[in-house]
Amino acid sequence: MFNQQLSGNMWFLVQPSGKQLRLIISDGTAELACRKESPGALKRFLASAETRLFKGRLQLRKDKETVIVVLKGEDVGVIAMEELDKVLI
Repeated sequence: MFNQQLSGNMWFLVQPSGKQLRLIISDGTAELACRKESPGALKRFLASAETRLFKGRLQLRKDKETVIVVLKGEDVGVIAMEELDKVLI
């Protein structure tokens, strides 16, 4: 499992769910947004020239060596691509 603190009291969590991963934005007591995706699709996103992944409440955007976590259209945190890539091994 991967935990990364975002702005304020929000957290970005990555949890296994069968063969997929659950990407969660939480405020510590409740899930604010959740997305399921395969590790392979996330690795392809990190390695590709694409800059956006997902539509809806939880989105991921790439900017150089970071992934920006977006909740309901607002940037709520930044994760190093290297850190996220380690989770996908």
